[in-house]
Amino acid sequence: MSESPAGEEQIPDAVAVPRRRRSSWLVWLIPLIAALVGLTLATRALLDNGPTITIDFKTAEDIEPGKTRIKYKNVDIGTVRKVALSEDGRGVVVTAAMTKDAQPLLREDTRFWVVRARFAGGGITGLSTLLSGAYIGIDIGQSEDSRRDFVGLETPPTVTTDEPGREFVLRSPDLGSIDVGSPVYFRRIPVGKVTSTQLDDDGRGVTLRVFVAAPHERHVTENTRFWHASGIDVALDAAGGLKLHTQSLMSIVLGGIAFGAPEGVDAATEARAGANFRLFENQGQAMRRSDAEVTTMVAYFSESLRGLAPGAEVDFRGVVVGEVTSIDVRYDRDQREFRFPVQMVLYRDRLGSKVSAAIARARVDPEVLLRRSIDRGLRAQLRTGNLLTGARYVALDFFPGAGRRAAAADPDPTGHVEIPTVPGSLEDLQATLTSIVKRIDSVPFDRIAEELRATLKTLDSTLRSAEQLTRRLDGEVAGIAPELKAAIAETHQTMRSAGQLLASDAPTQQDLREALRELSRAAQSLRELTDYVQRRPESVLRGKPIEADDGQKAGTR
Repeated sequence: MSESPAGEEQIPDAVAVPRRRRSSWLVWLIPLIAALVGLTLATRALLDNGPTITIDFKTAEDIEPGKTRIKYKNVDIGTVRKVALSEDGRGVVVTAAMTKDAQPLLREDTRFWVVRARFAGGGITGLSTLLSGAYIGIDIGQSEDSRRDFVGLETPPTVTTDEPGREFVLRSPDLGSIDVGSPVYFRRIPVGKVTSTQLDDDGRGVTLRVFVAAPHERHVTENTRFWHASGIDVALDAAGGLKLHTQSLMSIVLGGIAFGAPEGVDAATEARAGANFRLFENQGQAMRRSDAEVTTMVAYFSESLRGLAPGAEVDFRGVVVGEVTSIDVRYDRDQREFRFPVQMVLYRDRLGSKVSAAIARARVDPEVLLRRSIDRGLRAQLRTGNLLTGARYVALDFFPGAGRRAAAADPDPTGHVEIPTVPGSLEDLQATLTSIVKRIDSVPFDRIAEELRATLKTLDSTLRSAEQLTRRLDGEVAGIAPELKAAIAETHQTMRSAGQLLASDAPTQQDLREALRELSRAAQSLRELTDYVQRRPESVLRGKPIEADDGQKAGTR
């Protein structure tokens, strides 16, 4: 430091001090914090959004990206993000972002479909979508494997997998008026619906799947019968007259299926899910007995079988004990004649509990019992069951006068028991009319007329001779007393009246000739009536058809 003059203030010397630098890491603190926040938000978003899936549909109708939701039990579990054409151009691929909660729902057999307003199965569904718009529904599968690519359904499933109940398989020759969604009835209560219909591979029938909801599925057993309950089933028979069967008004319009078990059948175990059943045409066919419940027999009738058809009742003194199963025509080479076998079945349970128990204790075979009854006079007879339609049925009864016929109990060539027959009431009437006509035909009306004519001529000649004798006596006895003359005059008057009566142009002879003509015409009419009855036996009950002017039938007389 240099010295300064006296009295002046000393100024210190300047010293160079190095400049202090600020810390550089503070500059990157804010971006680092921002990056961490963004990464956290992105990670949380990825964890909350859940997986992305694709659904293939045939069309993108009512599906809009960013707007259409995916709902399960009316809860949003996803949103459609993108809609694009498939690679082959035959459909569309819908890409949707699912929520985290929806991840367990994406299973191998999960199903998707578009929910919109539809009319199916007799009802309208999806009406709420008219205001809120369509959405994609989901049915959770039962598989344990997960999946991300799905094929959507074009129609909503009739039954979801979480609905309790069982599904059964029905087979039928045709579908009738059944459709997917048609109701299934049990004792006229709707308990399920048809879930699917499919034509068999061989084209000879159809396969239907029906779902019966819990707890009604327990009523479907191994003895259960299913039948078409569509439309109106009208039957006209002798026992109950006009019968009309229907399940409900909906089944008349849209069709339906009903099921039940035959009366008197023992309870059976419940049918397993997927069990196969036959779908019968109507309830009558469904409730027919099985081969193990019936005894088959055959009867040969010599009369006309018009009015008898398969399904006709077999009646035993007013009780229906069976039915006719088939009617056939056979030619017997040995006898050189046509035979008409009518095959019938008898219901074993119609024997009654006491009779059945007695048969079981005695260990008697039902066919042996039937043969013994035939030996005692059991016969089959055709009878008219309905006067309107001319329908006929087979009546079984004992005819003691029929006698024992051992050959009737011999097995038929078909292997069934043959029961003898007796003519029916209509056959008896025809036989009686035929006998009357034959007797009338055997009367020699022409010979009787010739003999009567010859007798009348002889009588006329005799009367003329008597008249001549009377005239001669009248002259000879003119002088006799007036009383004798008066008697002779009266005798002469009587002879004259007799001559007039026997004259060829007399009214009496004309009346006699007319009576003979009327008798001949009556015989001819009776012969024509017998021929007509033989050709049309139903006319005895229903009358002769009235012919209109143009030759067409206008009614019955």
